[in-house]
Amino acid sequence: MTTSIPAVSGNKANVTTAEYVKLVIFNEYNPTTAANIIANTQYEIKVSGNTNWTTVGANSNTVGTIFTANANGTTGTGTASNVTMLTFSSSYTSDTIGNIEYNPLGGLLAVGPQQRSLRVTSADTSIQISGIGGNNIYEILESQGKIRGSKIEITRGFFNNNVVLANAVVRFTGIITNYSIQEEREGVEDNFTITLDASSYKTILENRIAGRKTNKSSWQFFDTTDSAMNNLNSLAGFSFDFGGDPKSKTVVPGYNGGGVPGGGSRSTTPGTTTPGQRP
Repeated sequence: MTTSIPAVSGNKANVTTAEYVKLVIFNEYNPTTAANIIANTQYEIKVSGNTNWTTVGANSNTVGTIFTANANGTTGTGTASNVTMLTFSSSYTSDTIGNIEYNPLGGLLAVGPQQRSLRVTSADTSIQISGIGGNNIYEILESQGKIRGSKIEITRGFFNNNVVLANAVVRFTGIITNYSIQEEREGVEDNFTITLDASSYKTILENRIAGRKTNKSSWQFFDTTDSAMNNLNSLAGFSFDFGGDPKSKTVVPGYNGGGVPGGGSRSTTPGTTTPGQRP
């Protein structure tokens, strides 16, 4: 997609700013071990471990570094995710930010507003790419199940008086939550417009389900040796008066405090009961 969308060139405008979009699509759920790295494939380092990633094409061993492998496999305990990185900008020339080259789309790229605040806020935005031909839309449809959940980073670049990129600052980081494709036909030519909806990381974190379920399989999803919940099933169907005084009550089957739900608890003090208890 990066190379197939034609760059806008030869029409450089006297612009002062431009938007730069980096999209990282994860092709597989589970990371790849260092030994299974495949040449000419793009990866993002997830765990650096003791692997020297620079021997297979990375410019550093830092987690989050994206690189194209130049060899098959390497040694060490590191892992990396197979990804596809797409970059494009509203600039009219090819620019490089942080060793990443951005494909210039000029006015074919429209980026929605991003909320800016002194505090971290929940915000959504959208990215729209126009002028995609019918031969290129296949690449979008092929990866439709992968675009959702991909990482997006939007950077604003600032040009000097000579229309040369001088400074850049990251304006938005988040996740692609949805996308839509609009088709227009003129004569025998098909043109497509793709709209990507993105949510900030704060929005994603607010809506996530935290923690783990209290059962054996969920507890051992990340650590198969964790035995903390192995005996949990033996407690199923019982209720407990947490915080109660264990010296003043005796648990009797059929009563509250450890028995079958709906009963009462029997006091150990002769001749006394509490509401809901049996004498």
